[in-house]
Amino acid sequence: MPIALFTKEGVTATKVEIYQNIAATTADPIKLGPKVADATIANGKATFNTSTLGSFDVFPVTQTDGTVTLTGKTGVFVLAIITTYSDGTSTRAPYRLTVAKGIVWKADDHGSATNTTTSTSGVTAVLYNDPTPVNIHYATVSNTGTVVDKVVGEWSINGGAYSPIPDLTFSTSKQTIDVAGLDYIGAGVQPDDVVTFRFTVTAGTQTDAITTKITYAEQVFDGAKDGALSNSDTTSQFSFQTGLNYDGADTAHTEVTFTSPFGFVRSSNDVRIEFVKANALNFDTTTLLQAEAAFNAGTKVSGLNNLVLNDVVLYKVTRNVNVGSDDEPDFQDVTYYGLIQITDRVAGTTSQKLSFSYKEGVLHLAEPTTPVVID
Repeated sequence: MPIALFTKEGVTATKVEIYQNIAATTADPIKLGPKVADATIANGKATFNTSTLGSFDVFPVTQTDGTVTLTGKTGVFVLAIITTYSDGTSTRAPYRLTVAKGIVWKADDHGSATNTTTSTSGVTAVLYNDPTPVNIHYATVSNTGTVVDKVVGEWSINGGAYSPIPDLTFSTSKQTIDVAGLDYIGAGVQPDDVVTFRFTVTAGTQTDAITTKITYAEQVFDGAKDGALSNSDTTSQFSFQTGLNYDGADTAHTEVTFTSPFGFVRSSNDVRIEFVKANALNFDTTTLLQAEAAFNAGTKVSGLNNLVLNDVVLYKVTRNVNVGSDDEPDFQDVTYYGLIQITDRVAGTTSQKLSFSYKEGVLHLAEPTTPVVID
């Protein structure tokens, strides 16, 4: 840290000492504590290395139980600078040295070169096995005279030991890291595991670190909905996409048509849907990844009959949907997995009705899957 020296003609500064300034008050702004360092005087200026202040873990932090400990990372060192001159006089000056983080999180301000400093990484979860980029950003200090030697990136699974994040080189200035694109599956991360990322900067003997916890969340279905089909013409057809019934004449909206006894079949070959009987699956707890595995392993059919209470049925449907906006439409094929559970079946003299709960979800996969083929 540079210190400017001002002297009268013929007088030089012979000694500059840095002290902790303890219990300073407005009436008495300087009260000397332990000596920190002697500054180096050269060419009319004085400098001292702030690393002589020692560990920056000297700032108070209040724990949740009210206990105050000196474990902080940022704050203000209250100092006093005592300068002695060749004519025997001396001056005293208070100084507050602010200690900031050596490495910080940055928000992505739409690609700006001067992204905003934030208190967290801004990311708490990504979907397991979903390749959609999820970026976190860090930056190191850029103070004049500070030379950053290295940044080390590490991760820890569920509170275990830290290990280097593989296949990455870490910038000593700033970096964007796609945490969804890392080989976390190869590292042993399971769905719903919590991974702690730690980035440590080193400058000389000083280090500082930032951490963030990210859950690699299991991919799950959306909330359950209710539906019904019957042999009555007005409720003989149904769409899982809209959640509505249609009469027998509707060919534009429907996806399945009631069949007797107590079943359904895809409404036409234009509907890209197939079914798998899957009674081994739990309707409440099955995840999208489990549903995909069960569907791929099962016997695909275009319809099912003789369904009974609590039967579970998987389906896979591909729809052409607008993933853009009304003003700028972008129609693409999107594949959904669905899970159905039969909740009731009612038989009258000539009537049949099948009630069910169902839920859907879009499974995001790192590897492409084979599209549904309709025979």
